[in-house]
Amino acid sequence: MNKQLVCIEHMRPAQVAACRQRADVAFLPLGAIEWHGVHNPQGVDSIKAHHICCEAARKLGGGAVFPALVWGVPRDSFFVNKSSSFGDLAEVVARELDTQPQRVRGFAPHGGMDLQEQWLFYQRLLRMSLEQVAAYGFRSIYIVCGHNPLIHWARPVAMAFSRAAQMAGQPVNMDCGSEFEGTNLRPVDHGGKWETSIVMAIEPDTVDLDELRQREEYQGVGCSEDALESSVEQGRQWIEACARGMARDAQWLIDHHPDLPERMTR
Repeated sequence: MNKQLVCIEHMRPAQVAACRQRADVAFLPLGAIEWHGVHNPQGVDSIKAHHICCEAARKLGGGAVFPALVWGVPRDSFFVNKSSSFGDLAEVVARELDTQPQRVRGFAPHGGMDLQEQWLFYQRLLRMSLEQVAAYGFRSIYIVCGHNPLIHWARPVAMAFSRAAQMAGQPVNMDCGSEFEGTNLRPVDHGGKWETSIVMAIEPDTVDLDELRQREEYQGVGCSEDALESSVEQGRQWIEACARGMARDAQWLIDHHPDLPERMTR
């Protein structure tokens, strides 16, 4: 299968129906735009999630991958631009973007958009996206969180949507996970060896390790310390492992329709 027969935006209606008949599952990658070190593109999360979903669909020989849902207002500890385990990076980010730190930190305090409102909006956006995916007839949906913390907000939405579909008499099996969910890998990484290697294997021209190597003051700033150990070959190995595990989990969803996955009913 080529990429056009995996990504739903490239499919004609008859091709959508055909891919669903081969493997009745849709993949919805979730990403964010945020700092991943001076050496990485801003869209690391969506790049890796979407690509691995495509590889999983190819392994299944069917199914469809929807465009990544990219959303994230980086104002809390789930995003690196403001406050996280890396600390407040607003000054660093603003300097690299040639803008003002207060712009990076955002205008929410002046406009009433608090953190709860931001996350409620995101969950509504995801809920309507699931509605669109299911409208194409897919009876199983696999949500893949390239920005790993999004799973905390995606999982309850997936559970509620699945129950609504059951009540409507049109059950939709749901699962949520990170790109590595179906593997024995458990990377703790942001812009480090894991994410950098994977993006190097997907879009090598978007990563510049030399920039990080030459700018020592940015090593470990908003990215994991092991970033300079990244390699294309390691990225390819991890992509293969993730795609294989994801395809296996997706096949479980297909085979057990209309039963809910155990982890989605807890």
